[in-house]
Amino acid sequence: MSLVIEKARLDDVDDLLKLYFEIYGPSYPIKYGTDRTLMEHVIASDAYLWLVARDTEKKKLAGSVVFELDRADRVGKVSAAVVRAAYQGKGLATKMIHPTVEALLNEGVVDSMYTTVRTVAMGPQLIFIKSGFLPLGIFPNAHKLADFETFTLFAKFRPGVLEQRVPLRTHGKLAPIYAVLNNELQERGLPVSSVSFDAPMPMTTNEKLDVRFECIIAPHHVKREFLRLHPDPYDRFYPFHQPNALIESEDGDTRIWAHLSKADGYCAIVNFSHPVYELRGIFRSLMRLLREQGVSYVEVLIGAEYIDSIEVLMQSQFLPSAIYPAMMSRDGQPMDFVVMSRTVEPLNFRGMTISEHFKPYMDQYVEMWKKMHLDTLEVFNDYV
Repeated sequence: MSLVIEKARLDDVDDLLKLYFEIYGPSYPIKYGTDRTLMEHVIASDAYLWLVARDTEKKKLAGSVVFELDRADRVGKVSAAVVRAAYQGKGLATKMIHPTVEALLNEGVVDSMYTTVRTVAMGPQLIFIKSGFLPLGIFPNAHKLADFETFTLFAKFRPGVLEQRVPLRTHGKLAPIYAVLNNELQERGLPVSSVSFDAPMPMTTNEKLDVRFECIIAPHHVKREFLRLHPDPYDRFYPFHQPNALIESEDGDTRIWAHLSKADGYCAIVNFSHPVYELRGIFRSLMRLLREQGVSYVEVLIGAEYIDSIEVLMQSQFLPSAIYPAMMSRDGQPMDFVVMSRTVEPLNFRGMTISEHFKPYMDQYVEMWKKMHLDTLEVFNDYV
């Protein structure tokens, strides 16, 4: 067997389509393995690096992985990693991923690389743990493939990036997940930044009730309007998520830019027209509309310092799923981000396989879910 790892070519697209179909069947939600036009664009673009492992003797592809590179925000992502069954168990995925990630970080192309990994098997998680990636959290019910699946979040950082974090003040209810993150950092000998916890201000402003929303799904139009109305890169920051839907109140006052994926019931809210703390009361109507669009999981990426907005999300049944330290730099200062998520499906971790590194993230999530959904119930004894 003679395997060569090299950049994908345009004439590989047919073989790549067959490879991803062979591994995932027709349910694969990522377009890198299903959309010929996009795949050709990615292979030709310098915003991506697509590697394949080629069996030169059998003249077939043994594996594939895509590296997405956001050079402006200095974030990268490892995506669509697959290895054909006949070539598994030989460390091929690690050989494709590890040296490439090391090169991209050490050469300063990006400050961090992240990935999300399925939990149907341990193997993919071990690849990233052995490659020095840091476990950052979990996304329960994030994508519907054969069933609703929980995904894990990993990231790896350029040397010196985590050292630049400064003391942070954040919401008190983030203390458990920060404790898990800091323990992971300490175990790997990585620097731990000082984090203090505070309560939110009393919520007294601009509560919106019974807001009625309309949804416009038009990817090109929505993207053009989004870029026109939000010239500040910070307002557009949600790596590798471009809005393809505009959710707008009937009076036009509230706009929500979202990335919807009906194929797997996933939604990332990329931007709100107002600070989240001014949008109390909209989320019941928003979730109702998203359910009508086939969405079962919603996430919001928000700076960890925005205590009052995090409180509004928590009041709206969003829970902290992951912490991404030093995810972006603003005015030269690295910023931590928290992923707040909400699933409308029952939590079901049956059949899931996770590394011990993610068990504390799962435990803190389940404990907060219980407090949110169970501890607030009033129980009456009918016989008193």
